[in-house]
Amino acid sequence: MDSLDHMLTDPLELGPCGDGNGARIMEDCLLGTTRVSLPEDLLEDPEIFFEVVSLSTWQEVLTDAQQEHLKTFLPHFPENNREHQNKIISALFSGENFRFGNPLHIAQKLFRDGHFNPEVVKYRQLCLKSQYKRYLSSQQQYFYRLLKQILASRNVSIFGAQPALPCVL
Repeated sequence: MDSLDHMLTDPLELGPCGDGNGARIMEDCLLGTTRVSLPEDLLEDPEIFFEVVSLSTWQEVLTDAQQEHLKTFLPHFPENNREHQNKIISALFSGENFRFGNPLHIAQKLFRDGHFNPEVVKYRQLCLKSQYKRYLSSQQQYFYRLLKQILASRNVSIFGAQPALPCVL
């Protein structure tokens, strides 16, 4: 993401807003391990989001190096790779569905719903950790019960079909 770092760290120009003091409300987002502040309007309003994240932005704002870097995240094709990737980019920005929806529309909904808020990310990670611990505990209980059943079955096999004699100490 080196070729895009300067775009994420450049201070955004604050223009006049409806509140009169010129300060826009910024919202922190955690994208992977990178924390960025984005205007709340960009995240909340689909019209603004798709005006910024558009084919014209791709063609006119991003440099060739940035475009090539982003294309590394697209599928690679054995023949006509560049042509197929350009078709994917056009389909992506035109709103076409890819099996389970358009990734840009899905991303906009995730941004709008606060999915990338650092607190939400932290709690989601804690929930996943808790679920994994619960899974490990249930696996441990399952294997403990299975071992008891195997030992009981083994005892029946070893001692035949006779009932076990009481153990006297």
